Amino acid sequence: MNGPVGRGALLAIALVATLGLAATALASGGLSTGGKDGDGGKRGGGGSDDAAFPIQGRHSYGDGIGAGRGHQGQDIFAKCGKKVVAARPGRVRWVDYQASGAGHYVVVKGKKYDYVYMHMLKRLSVRRGERVGAGEQIGRVGSTGRATGCHLHFEMWRRPGWYRGGQLANPTPFLKRWDRGR
Repeated sequence: MNGPVGRGALLAIALVATLGLAATALASGGLSTGGKDGDGGKRGGGGSDDAAFPIQGRHSYGDGIGAGRGHQGQDIFAKCGKKVVAARPGRVRWVDYQASGAGHYVVVKGKKYDYVYMHMLKRLSVRRGERVGAGEQIGRVGSTGRATGCHLHFEMWRRPGWYRGGQLANPTPFLKRWDRGR
């Protein structure tokens, strides 16, 4: 396509395609604006089903399981410093730092799963052995370790748990359900 009319038509096609992809991402839950008031940590139902989306504030979904490089969790992008809260209640199993990968990370042992939160800022809000409730702050979004930008890398492992012979569970369906329940 040559000339001003051809370029205009090409731009219009590109715009329609971009808007279509954005609408698909929003409809599928692949992109979130963080709810009406940006409260990404609002709790779900009460009792033993208590759950919270782990980031309080605007966020979007990044790479999930696999992602062409053995990625074992779901990346959730948000501004550095946004609160990270426990998705489910449990006891803090690990609070540590790994420069070559996870950065500052926390592992919470729940009833069925270990919940792993990686790349957080240094000022973590919990200690090993401490009990946490769903929606309780455990840290803040960061880019520590092997991270290229501000995000939370979130993993879920079935018993016996993370690096204890447990089986990786896909956290994305859980996250999207908790995200919708805000």
